[in-house]
Amino acid sequence: MKTIKVFVSVVLVISIAGCSTFVPHTQKVSIVASEPDAKIYINGDLIGTGRAETKVPRNRDASVMVKCDGYYTATRMLSTTMSGIGVVDIIFGWIWLVPWLGLLSPGSKEIDTPNITVVLDKEKK
Repeated sequence: MKTIKVFVSVVLVISIAGCSTFVPHTQKVSIVASEPDAKIYINGDLIGTGRAETKVPRNRDASVMVKCDGYYTATRMLSTTMSGIGVVDIIFGWIWLVPWLGLLSPGSKEIDTPNITVVLDKEKK
């Protein structure tokens, strides 16, 4: 009987631990370059040419670099911000402390600009 009470208590705590806990830890990001043959890198890794989609961790900033012969290299930063679900965890944390645990999860953050277009400038000769 004691084992059942402990099990039910653990399940109850986990189920109300914060909505952010149940959000995927990665977020889809889409990058479109003005030149179809431009190479697109995120955090130094080549992810595509011209246009690309990938998933990045929600709780970490990411660096986007776009390179193309005859054009200046362009860089952008993908920054994180508190997600709407993270805000809900903060609000309900004041009522019941357990949702604050969700703030420890990557799901409490989101990439602030998940869709970007990079226009490359021609190099001067």
